[in-house]
Amino acid sequence: MLTNKEKMSNDRNGEKGTALVMALLVTALLLTVCAGLLLESTSNTQNVTDATAELQAYNAAESGIQSAVNVLRGNVPPSPLIDTTKPATDPANKISFVKALRLTTSNFVSDASAQPRLSRWLGYDTTCTERVLIGATACNRNNGFGYSLTVSDPDNTGSLVSYTTVGRIFDADVSDSTQRTYGSGANRVVIKYYPANVTDLNVTGGAANTDFGRFNVTILGTGALIPAFNRFEIVIRMTKPYNASRVIRGFIETNTGATATPPRIIFDAQTFTLMGSTMTLVFPWGSPVNQSIVGPPQRYGYESFLGLGDNLISGTITSPEPTRLLIQSTGYGPRGSVKRLEAIIQKDFFNGLGAPATLTLVGPTSTASPATTFNFNPGSSAVTVYSGDDTASTDIIPPLGTTNDPNLATVEGSVDGQPPHPFNGTVIGAPSNISAELPNYLTSPTALDATVRGLATVAQSSGRFYPSGTAPPDYGNNATGVGITFCDGDCSLQGSGGGILVVTGKLTLRGNFSFNGLILVTGQDGVARSGGGNGTIQGNIVIAPYVGSRIADGINPATTDTFLAPQYDLSGGGNSTVVYNSATVAGGLVAVSNFVLGVVEK
Repeated sequence: MLTNKEKMSNDRNGEKGTALVMALLVTALLLTVCAGLLLESTSNTQNVTDATAELQAYNAAESGIQSAVNVLRGNVPPSPLIDTTKPATDPANKISFVKALRLTTSNFVSDASAQPRLSRWLGYDTTCTERVLIGATACNRNNGFGYSLTVSDPDNTGSLVSYTTVGRIFDADVSDSTQRTYGSGANRVVIKYYPANVTDLNVTGGAANTDFGRFNVTILGTGALIPAFNRFEIVIRMTKPYNASRVIRGFIETNTGATATPPRIIFDAQTFTLMGSTMTLVFPWGSPVNQSIVGPPQRYGYESFLGLGDNLISGTITSPEPTRLLIQSTGYGPRGSVKRLEAIIQKDFFNGLGAPATLTLVGPTSTASPATTFNFNPGSSAVTVYSGDDTASTDIIPPLGTTNDPNLATVEGSVDGQPPHPFNGTVIGAPSNISAELPNYLTSPTALDATVRGLATVAQSSGRFYPSGTAPPDYGNNATGVGITFCDGDCSLQGSGGGILVVTGKLTLRGNFSFNGLILVTGQDGVARSGGGNGTIQGNIVIAPYVGSRIADGINPATTDTFLAPQYDLSGGGNSTVVYNSATVAGGLVAVSNFVLGVVEK
């Protein structure tokens, strides 16, 4: 019989090797854990590496957008030049939204891409031809950095244009503002304007033939005398792709000594620019004469000949310029990483529009609260000049413009040498009522105030905002016409400057001064001259006073939403030349142009 001790000894025989098995199991478990940790560490490293590469691709795509903005702001010259006969600074070689969209101007001459991508303005690589490289390295599609761009029009602006025309003859028949009858009975001359209605004119090719209505001339019997020049206006109201207006102006001439012969006609200008679209009159009735006619009344323009029957006012119109561009930027990073961003680029606060007259006077004849009365004193010097003849194009705009006929009558009387402020200088062009073609920002104090406050924000971020009582150290770059200066209160301009000058108080012109660009004055006291000297302004001056224009006052102009009577007084002495220059105005708008409305990742 076995004892208990012997039984216990026999039972342990079955346990032999258990420790070894357990050790092997634990070792296997530890190996599994270690393998998992190694795999997790490797995966995390891979993920971190991929995340870094994607971030670098994202940054490359952002660089592409900033490069496009830099080009659109005119900071990069084309290579090669679009017009090799002109310097890089010439408007023909300056970037525009239209040029950015056209393959022939956006892209390099030998670029085979079917998409506009600014290759004329940016250095795409000769090996990695699809991208612009970032950094001084050779092309490496797997680990290099770069970006590629495409430019498009999100609003499909440049394909179709629609517009209507409305005409009027100033000294017209009582029953018909579009007709003037001279003489009576069997001997008459009848001149009537018939409007045009153009829908979806195809300008895809860059320009299209069109017309702006017609003059019909009827002569009965021996005709009749046209005793004086008669002013006419044809308002072109664009309805597609924008709602905007431009006015064709001119005079029907006298016919002294030839009463049975159709009169001649003078157009103030042959070309007109509206939202980047150039409208050109063709003058089919005879060879026009570019003729300066000095008054009074003073006129300047293009003369042509009317004939019996219909006289079509034919011409051409080019595609308008977009106010927005869509930039698609693809960024390339290491490990083949790719990121795509899209950005909308806004042209500027003014949508490319300066002002309809060289000196634009916005506001009524008078107001009661506060009490203001329109004052226009252009100066008494015989060498003072106001010109609407654009020094940068063939456009001729009104040298002096008001927003109502009573103020226009005051201006015309002064220009014609009548008291109380007879003018002895020179006016090139015809003063006009420009109310029909005011840009949106000048249609009301509320709209103007929104623009002024936007300009104030830009000036503040640029360190160019000067509170009342603080004199600016300078007024921008006179040579390039670039920069923004914002005076929140009264301000004195002496010396040279350029770009955009905003004055929410009174602007005083002192001594010798020179400014190239846009001057916007919204203070109640307008513009005045103090002291002698010579002054030259090339661009636009806009005087549009309203209550609450000073940022510091914190007054909402919507409470009144009425402009005050403009004030312009150059009786303080000195000579001055105020001439329209579309190039300096465009240069001034660079200070507030081509800003990014938003960026989205695709």
